[in-house]
Amino acid sequence: MGGETFDASGVRARVLIDGVRRVSPRFVFKGYDDAVQGGFVRPYLGEDGLLEGRLAALLVETADRLVLVDTGMGLYGADVGAGRVLESLASIDVRPWDVDVVVVTHGHADHVGGIVDPQGGPVFANARHVWHTVEADFWASDEAASLPDDAGEPALAALVALLNGALLDRVEGETEVVPGITLVEAPGHTPGHLAVAVGEHLLWGGDAFVSQLNVVHPEWVSAADMDGPANDSTRRALLARAADEGRVLAAAHMPLSGRVLRDGDGFTFDR
Repeated sequence: MGGETFDASGVRARVLIDGVRRVSPRFVFKGYDDAVQGGFVRPYLGEDGLLEGRLAALLVETADRLVLVDTGMGLYGADVGAGRVLESLASIDVRPWDVDVVVVTHGHADHVGGIVDPQGGPVFANARHVWHTVEADFWASDEAASLPDDAGEPALAALVALLNGALLDRVEGETEVVPGITLVEAPGHTPGHLAVAVGEHLLWGGDAFVSQLNVVHPEWVSAADMDGPANDSTRRALLARAADEGRVLAAAHMPLSGRVLRDGDGFTFDR
C-alpha cells in the first residue's frame, strides 16, 4: 500500500496509496485527438487502452510534526476500491489522532472524503485543517452545490465537520504551514488549489498534474480542470520551480515521480 518515500534534510515524505485507477486519455487530456496526440500517448497506454494512475495522499514527518496532505476518498471510496488512507497510516503505526495538520489541496472527493467519519465528525480530530480561502469559499457556494452528480457534497460535508469542530484554518498566498512545508497557490484544477513544497527536495503537485505526460505538454489540460488555461499557467510555474530548485515532482494521480529539467522553453521529465 506504500508509494515512494522521499527523505532529505530531516524531513520525510511518504506517498500513501488510497487506490488505483485506469482512465481514458480523453479524460486526462481534454479534447484528445488520437491523430494529433496519439503518437506521444499510445506508448503509455495499457492493453485496455487506458492510462495507469493512482489515488494518493502524502504524509510528511518533520522533527516534531506529522502533516497529512489530503485524506483520500474515505467513505466515498468503497464502490471504487479506494478509501485506504487510514489503513496505509496504520501500516506505519500512525493513528488519526497523531496527525497535527491536514493540508487540503482542493475539495474533490478523492482528496477530502477521508476528513469525515460515519457520524459526520472529523476523523483527524487533533489536527488543524488548512484550506485556501478561495477553495473553502467555492465549495460552500451555490455554484458548487449546483455541480452535477452531487460533486460538491463531500467538500461541504468536510467543511461543516471542520467548522463544528473549530478545526478549519484558511490561508492565502504562499504560506509556510509548519517549518519545512510551504503551501503554494496553484489555481486552475479548482479555484483555490494548492501545491506543497516539502523541505528542499520535493514539490507535490496535488492535481495540477494528472500524468507525467503533463510535464512535456502542460497545455494538455484535463477534462476535470475547472479552468484549463489557468492550470496550464500553474503547471508551467510549478515546473519552473521544480527545475530551478532541483526538486522531485510528484502528484496524487501521477504513477511516477521524477526530476524536471528545462529543455529550451519547455521541460522534460527524468524518471
